[in-house]
Amino acid sequence: MSSKSLKLFTTAALLASSSIALAIPFSSFDTRSMAMGGAGVAVGNSDAAPLFNPALLSVANDKDKFSIILPTIGIRVADPDKLLDSIDTFQNGNYVDKLNLSISNLNTAISGGNIATIKTSAASASTDLTNLNTNLITLSDKPITVDGGVATVVGIPSKKLGVAFFANGSVATGGLFIYKDSTTLTTLATQTSCLANLPLSATPTDVANCGTPNFNTNTLQSGINFRGVVLSEFGFSLSREFHPYNQSYAFGITPKIVKATLFDTLINVNSSNQTSVTGADYIAEYSVANFDLGAAKDYNNGWRSGFVLKNIIPYKLDFKRAPTPGATPVATGDTLTLNPQARLGVSHTNNWSTVALDVDLTRNDPSGLENATRYIALGGELNALGWAQLRAGYRIDTENSARNITSIGLGLSPFGVHADLAVAGNANEIGASFQLGFRY
Repeated sequence: MSSKSLKLFTTAALLASSSIALAIPFSSFDTRSMAMGGAGVAVGNSDAAPLFNPALLSVANDKDKFSIILPTIGIRVADPDKLLDSIDTFQNGNYVDKLNLSISNLNTAISGGNIATIKTSAASASTDLTNLNTNLITLSDKPITVDGGVATVVGIPSKKLGVAFFANGSVATGGLFIYKDSTTLTTLATQTSCLANLPLSATPTDVANCGTPNFNTNTLQSGINFRGVVLSEFGFSLSREFHPYNQSYAFGITPKIVKATLFDTLINVNSSNQTSVTGADYIAEYSVANFDLGAAKDYNNGWRSGFVLKNIIPYKLDFKRAPTPGATPVATGDTLTLNPQARLGVSHTNNWSTVALDVDLTRNDPSGLENATRYIALGGELNALGWAQLRAGYRIDTENSARNITSIGLGLSPFGVHADLAVAGNANEIGASFQLGFRY
């Protein structure tokens, strides 16, 4: 067995921890919202209205005449199955170097023909092969997902006609090591075990009957599955306050163009098979029109409620992959479903504090390698005379409690300039966001 073969195994396993390049989630990385557990439908500022609820343009602070975000930037990394811990254990075990040495000793012993030496070397190689196989299995089917985002918004809030223009980019992607070579390594382990159990009276024929342990890199089947989605949204929001039956309600709409790039590729650890693979072999691109609808009501006593329905028009977008390098990509059977997403929110604000609660009314389908989600977001903010803000929140995922996170954040807003920072996470997930903007 060559050291190159073993290094390919190790490289594939380790790449699963670093295979994600860029990533942006479908939900906004608005920094204030992240710090407050993700709440934003009834509490977001006018500059975040296109990202959460277009109706907020008409229930914003009356003093705000213009707002701009330049920009919001965020990233989130999730390791729900503790792949990084498994990799640390794998590396600390030094299984590859141990097997390299034992295979080398076995090959030398077989060449020398001394049965006692062959038995000792084979026993060591058999143990090391089993250890490598067992520990590679611990790395299999454990995804790491990374998402991130960037957005910019220019808004003119108004009760009569609020307007905002925005561009929002998002990526959700992940790498998953898929181990398919257990049978091959098990066969090698059986051969070395046979050599280890030979009697001292064994002949060269008996040694040959056990088989010669060897490994051809062309037989490798394991690999890494990369899958992800890149979404770009461009559009504008319009809102207006209406007064039916002496009540004030704000309604908003966000027409937008959504560009989606889906990628789904399998990279075999036998990298020589990938020399002719290009991006066109596993990328599918789409451009669709969609829109969001939002409503909000300010009760003039500090309370506010909001509702948003995003992506009104449902779409099913196919992941595609070329059956052979250079061929026309065909649907893999996996799809990205862009279904309408409904969220309800309520908030209360006074001169020094804000509390907000958002609840997802729909189940959000996964975009990359992650699971479906349905969030309840609760957050609060303490405001020091409009110059500084301290925020905290908690997000519950009713579909998967392992994705519950705690968040904190800080804002500075002197003379209409606001700089905000947020961090959110748990034992297996960490995210951060930064925003620079202006409100006048």
